[in-house]
Amino acid sequence: MHRELLLKAFEKARRELVQEGYSEPSDSKCANRISEIVSEVFPYGEKSFRKLYKKAITNPQADIQIPRPEVLTALAHYLGYEDYRTFVVRNSKDEGMTTIADRKVSKKTNQLLFIAIALFFATIIGFFGYHYFNKQRWMEWEGTHYVEVSFDAEKLKHGTLKAYKEERITDFEKVTPNCETRFFNEDGSVRIWYGKNKDGNLEYYTSYGLHPLTEKTLKPITRYMIGKYICGNGNF
Repeated sequence: MHRELLLKAFEKARRELVQEGYSEPSDSKCANRISEIVSEVFPYGEKSFRKLYKKAITNPQADIQIPRPEVLTALAHYLGYEDYRTFVVRNSKDEGMTTIADRKVSKKTNQLLFIAIALFFATIIGFFGYHYFNKQRWMEWEGTHYVEVSFDAEKLKHGTLKAYKEERITDFEKVTPNCETRFFNEDGSVRIWYGKNKDGNLEYYTSYGLHPLTEKTLKPITRYMIGKYICGNGNF
């Protein structure tokens, strides 16, 4: 099911880019979008995604394998699933069956995920972990923006500590837009993205990415959303 997961992720990325004003998003553009999303959780480059996608569409019989369980989980989250196992089960049901191969993949993925988590926390305790985590730069959400902070094992464990990204520090901010806000660039691409917080209320941000608390993918603003929820008159 790695192939299906990858293809669906590219389909979603392509749709989003079209909504943002790109008429014919290239495979590289889609791969870069997916890499940005996945790298919020685990670093995985655009080139790797692009190669896997090319292999998947040019050779339907090729065995597509994404070796990192963290990447599988992040892609599943991007598509709206709880985890990769849920993606496998639900998509197998849609096809009318759950294959033995899929169940094996799911079981193997969970085993690899468990091992990866165990090794991850082991490295924190060890000498290598100490040096790595003190050299790595980190950031956390502070109400309306990200700020750089020192490493904290508890915060990392609870998911509030994230790997430092310069663009998140400089470009990603929670805002309260109004009718005077500039929502679109001259070429029609969007400047504001939105998503719901844990209470179900809409929030607005100045860059694409994951919601800092729910980790759901933010959506590009539309004229419909502006008219209904920001300007309040139904028109924009």
